[in-house]
Amino acid sequence: MLPVGGQPLMEIIVQRLRQAGIERVYLTVHHQSGQIIEHFGDGQEFGVHMTYVTEDQPLGTAGALGLMEQPEDTMLVINGDILTQIDYRAMLEYHTENHADLTMAVLRYDLQVPYGVIECDGPIVTGLAEKPLLKYFVNAGIYLLEPSAHGVIPSGERFDMTELIQLLMDQGKTVAAFPVREYW
Repeated sequence: MLPVGGQPLMEIIVQRLRQAGIERVYLTVHHQSGQIIEHFGDGQEFGVHMTYVTEDQPLGTAGALGLMEQPEDTMLVINGDILTQIDYRAMLEYHTENHADLTMAVLRYDLQVPYGVIECDGPIVTGLAEKPLLKYFVNAGIYLLEPSAHGVIPSGERFDMTELIQLLMDQGKTVAAFPVREYW
């Protein structure tokens, strides 16, 4: 419910989901649940059908999903504190084209090391890189899950999305990375 430009951030997220054609929104709530439910109601005012999944204790992003019935279709999951202009339709197309069980949105993150980095084998220097630029992809907190991926989430247990991703990779499932180029 953090205000951004005089409007709650979660309201902006719901509006963008609706603009992308999403009509059913499940919102997991714990902290300030009463305030959130009072604000959004059944979602009709925002052009969506809103269903609430209440956590008695924080279960992590994937753990909260374990409280829901297994969906019949691909599910979009987005953290409630993310302001982005990502193209959800393009992400779904990418997910489908890659036959992914789970697709995670990723951002490129560059890290400039301000020192010379030394590589060693024991006491012997084997390499030197002066102030290297390290390039990584980082988790953007936006995911698409197939029902099969949702089906491995334990019910009522703390379970982070990173644990779900690792479990799926361990099972040989396809986990895709969708690069975000839009505002995030």
